[in-house]
Amino acid sequence: MVTRRRSRPHFTRTRTTLATRFVLYLVTFLYLFTSPLPAKELRIEKFQAQIAVLPDSSINVTEAITAHFMGAPWHGLYREIPVEYVTPQGMNYSLFVKVTRVTDGSGHELKYDSSRERHYLKLKIYVPDADNSVQTVNIQYTVSDTLRFFEDHDEFYWNITGDEWIVPIASASATISLPVTAKNIRANVYTGRYQSRASDAEVEVIGNGIEVRTTRLLAFHEGLTVAIAFDKGAVQEPTAADKIGLFLRSNWPLGLPVIVAAIMFWLWWIKGRDPRLRPIAAQYEPPDKLTPSEVGTLVDNSADMRDFTAAIVDLAVRGYLVIQEHTQEHMMGLWKDKDYSFTLKKDRSEWVALKPHEQALLDGIFNVGSADETVSMSSLHNEFYKSLPIIKNRVFDSLVSHGYYTHRPDSVRSAYIGAGLVIGFLSIWGGAMIGRSLGMAEPPFIIAGILCGAIICAFGWFMPARTVSGTRTLENILGFEDFLAHVEADRFNRMIKTPEMFEKFLPFAMALGVEKNWSHAFQDIYTQAPGWYQGGSFGPPFFAYGFVNNLNAMSSQAGTVFASAPRSSGGSGFSGGGGFSGGGFGGGGGGGF
Repeated sequence: MVTRRRSRPHFTRTRTTLATRFVLYLVTFLYLFTSPLPAKELRIEKFQAQIAVLPDSSINVTEAITAHFMGAPWHGLYREIPVEYVTPQGMNYSLFVKVTRVTDGSGHELKYDSSRERHYLKLKIYVPDADNSVQTVNIQYTVSDTLRFFEDHDEFYWNITGDEWIVPIASASATISLPVTAKNIRANVYTGRYQSRASDAEVEVIGNGIEVRTTRLLAFHEGLTVAIAFDKGAVQEPTAADKIGLFLRSNWPLGLPVIVAAIMFWLWWIKGRDPRLRPIAAQYEPPDKLTPSEVGTLVDNSADMRDFTAAIVDLAVRGYLVIQEHTQEHMMGLWKDKDYSFTLKKDRSEWVALKPHEQALLDGIFNVGSADETVSMSSLHNEFYKSLPIIKNRVFDSLVSHGYYTHRPDSVRSAYIGAGLVIGFLSIWGGAMIGRSLGMAEPPFIIAGILCGAIICAFGWFMPARTVSGTRTLENILGFEDFLAHVEADRFNRMIKTPEMFEKFLPFAMALGVEKNWSHAFQDIYTQAPGWYQGGSFGPPFFAYGFVNNLNAMSSQAGTVFASAPRSSGGSGFSGGGGFSGGGFGGGGGGGF
């Protein structure tokens, strides 16, 4: 029984102790989280500016900011000055601000950090023993490009305090001095939020100086702005060269294309140039047993449709096929329509003597590859294009295997052009992001990106380079071209010209674009229509020049038909209003930290 009586009071005391502790903890918690924190507040008691407009059109600014730091902890004051603006044309206009000195009210140097945040130059000024004190911070800086120049006057338009302060400014004033030669000085003053036209301030012009002071407290995000006009001649107006220099400094991304052009020129100089050509001597045969397609490609680094149609004529001359022209008249002969057909004369088994690109060309035209197979040109519409990449690849592979190129010209061009497009896109996209982060206008970055991409693509077109062997062969081709183009010249008159010579070299003349010159030289020699081209209306009399015109018409139509592909589906898819508070240059804001 005794044990039970002792146990009950012991249990009751334990429960009472826990309850008491819980209440104490709760009261302590509520006290800590509901009691007012020590007051921490910043007030700008005075904002005084001394501004000197210099004859060279730059300005010196001294801002004396008297701040009342209440409570703790305080480390100092920060000041934000806008340095990037956007012109009406969408380009960038930069203020080039140079901070020369930051001191306290006694003239002692203060530590400060300078950084860029968006379009602001931010000064983070450390003030020793700022807690519960009144401190003055003096900021001295120069700006080189704040004045604006009009036809009948010059103007200093300056946001003295800035309208982005997060604390009120009890009193703001400024003293602006102009050069002693300034005449007819006029001044307007504006107060309030951005674009406010209120004028709660006094302004007085005394000689070449202007005194401005507010007549009321500037509340949160309110500022003081002054616009001063004076006759021209007091300050030096920038020259055209100065304006260009200022524009380029403000829109520095536009300098990037110049750097890219220099780099691309260097790359072309070391990688894209052919060895120097030696003097060209006439040649009477195509070099190295090259075909018309290879000759035409080596001359301009490009396998063109003209090179392939010249190959068709060459294969016809060599007896592999016959070209036949068909004419259909409409409306009693008022309108004629032409088509062509190709008849194979040698079985596929006889193609072994041909080069790979010539075999691919015949493969693209003829399905079966057996003698007497006839294919109309119109039937190759939207079909032959599938063979073009194969033919081009084999032409380039042949030239590379012969050592005329180190790399295929089309691959080199594609690589540089692809790189230009990618770099241009990344420059536009990345530049716009950088511009936004710096508070700069985006158009300079976009223009720079487009120009950089275009420069890389343009240089890329000329980057394919021939080897020494390729250059020596090119010299011989140019000599052969000279022979084909000037076969009527006196130095060639003694050559024996035959119809066989005309036909043999005609495809090369077509590939090199001198077929008309070649035909003129054989006007009285090549007088019979060839067996490998049938159906044309050549006379009598037969003229080589008219025959070449027919071949050119066939080549032109073949080029169009061969390149045709099915259509893929797709889808469609400062003026006018006067001034105001916050206008002009300068401004910004600040606060404590």
